[in-house]
Amino acid sequence: MMGRWLWFQALRIVPPFMLAMALLLSALPLTGRAAQATVGVNVPIVGEGFPDRQQVETTIAVDPRNPSIIVAGAQDYRLRAAGEHRWHGYYRSTDGGATWTQGLVPGFPGDNSALGIASPLHWSNATSDPVLSFDRQGNVYYTGLVFNITGPDSSSTISGNLAFVAKYTNDGATYDGATLIRGVADADKPWIAVDTTGGPNDGNVYVAFDATIGNFFATVFTRSIDGGKTFSAPFFAPTDKTGGLPGVAVDTAGNVYVSTVAFNNITGFALNYVQVTKVTNGGTVVAANVKAVNPTTGLPSPLPGGRFRTFTIPQIAADSQGVYLVFDDYRTGDANVLLTKSTDGGTTWTSPSLVNDVTTGQQFFPTITSSAGTLSIAWYDSRFNPGSTLNTLDLFYTGSIDAGVTFAPSVRVTSVSFNPELVNRTDAPNYREVFMGDYIGIAASPTMVHPIWADNRFACDTVDATYGCVDQDALTGTITVTPAQPVHDVSVYGFAVSRDFAYSGVPANPVNLTVTAVNLGSISESFTVTFKASSIIITSQNIVLAAGGSLGLKFAWNTQSLARGNYTLLAHASTVPSETNIANNVAVGPVFDVKFQGDVVPDCKVDIIDIATVALAFGSTPGSPHWNLYSDLDDNGIVNIIDVATAAINFGKSC
Repeated sequence: MMGRWLWFQALRIVPPFMLAMALLLSALPLTGRAAQATVGVNVPIVGEGFPDRQQVETTIAVDPRNPSIIVAGAQDYRLRAAGEHRWHGYYRSTDGGATWTQGLVPGFPGDNSALGIASPLHWSNATSDPVLSFDRQGNVYYTGLVFNITGPDSSSTISGNLAFVAKYTNDGATYDGATLIRGVADADKPWIAVDTTGGPNDGNVYVAFDATIGNFFATVFTRSIDGGKTFSAPFFAPTDKTGGLPGVAVDTAGNVYVSTVAFNNITGFALNYVQVTKVTNGGTVVAANVKAVNPTTGLPSPLPGGRFRTFTIPQIAADSQGVYLVFDDYRTGDANVLLTKSTDGGTTWTSPSLVNDVTTGQQFFPTITSSAGTLSIAWYDSRFNPGSTLNTLDLFYTGSIDAGVTFAPSVRVTSVSFNPELVNRTDAPNYREVFMGDYIGIAASPTMVHPIWADNRFACDTVDATYGCVDQDALTGTITVTPAQPVHDVSVYGFAVSRDFAYSGVPANPVNLTVTAVNLGSISESFTVTFKASSIIITSQNIVLAAGGSLGLKFAWNTQSLARGNYTLLAHASTVPSETNIANNVAVGPVFDVKFQGDVVPDCKVDIIDIATVALAFGSTPGSPHWNLYSDLDDNGIVNIIDVATAAINFGKSC
């Protein structure tokens, strides 16, 4: 988040207490049908290796295809040790968050790799405001701001702010480029969501961010329908240009909701309500704008007893039961987490209800997600703070299995409290400002919830000569939950083959078939995965997977006896009892081409051209200048005398 929002905070008008504390106490959350939670260990994502600098403004997403795969991000300050600036950290786990790989989005200063040099980010020296999201095909879209910081720390300036989206494929494993979002000046505070409904707009990428209007800002909205390669011309959402600090969510019908805090776009003063703009038709039409919470009382910056900056940034989520808006509010003279929801597509919203189960201390920076009927919310909480100075902070969590009507008792996620006052910002703007970021994140599968937050428990493990303690860590912790109703959902994905052709009747090495089987449900399942070539069953395998479990399956397929022709390869997971989502039970592989024996240049006859083609590749292996994949008739990785002889034996034959 750029420093200009501090100016908005200074201009805002905070009204007097609007509700008595007694009213808020009477609204303490009910704990009837509530999600029970078990908290696991806290995991530092980046670890403690050099240079061990800050990670802040954390974001996280679970792969819809495989809940064992999680990606996360943060403002990562590791380059500050080399005199550079913050950059988007990118972190990935394949074991449900127990361990992580970590690095930076390509294009950072000093990145001379081919990917880095090709990146449109390469011409800037800093990024900020990371938020990421998965689509249903295992692609990650990672948004943020990119800009240049110039000048010494004490008098540096920021210029050229643009929003961007980086893409990772292969379940977040492979970087696939970045796209700048142009058409507006001086971007700030982006948020991102992807349509994962399976409907006509499935895969659409939606980004909202704040853009300059004269001396002030308003939220704009854009979409990509080509996997993040291009983005539409941004338009204002809401259209009256009163929005700021957006959140984005997509409901099960594919409607998009953009939450914003309302500001006067001429004076910059806070209007003291939170609004939600509904965008329909695949992200092209502003259908409505509703004051979802009116009035609100935003947080002061800083909170009493603290020095780190704070202000209200609502977050929004949606599921089959409704659309949910969570925000922190100061109407009672301290910060509390409130929730409102809509069950009619954003037309009307419930009166805000209290989420935190105590009002002792400050509760702020809430984050929200929903999976399999469990609504999950986490936030920073100072209930254990012993005095008037805000130096003891924790992360708390609660869940609801009845669409937010009741919540489980709040549970402490942090294993130890930490002091939020220890780490100063070491980058522009506002050097030396005590900084905890402006938001945290959360993601979930049916049985696991993964909050992510900035934590100072190890802050003084690294001490900078200028800025002091700087080891501010991105931490996560897995919370086990049980849905209200068992979820039954098995799937297969990622069907791949070692090669997609063979020669009929030619002895050759087997073709390797691989696919990943997953239990996306909430209980252990036993099912069968079958490999097929069109109507021919290749093999079947019975497997048992625990909830959230996955298994890579591999089979060596002998293709010698197949008749010439094209075969559609697929893997199929049998339907388990009570399973309703069967669209993901089939993974389609490539079309497998069985060629006429010896017909290297496919024209349905073996002639001198085929013999010459094999002879020209003689002695080659993959990577050789004259390697020809099709000349390796027996698929043993070398074109040798056996391949030449096989072609020669069939000389003159035709289909």
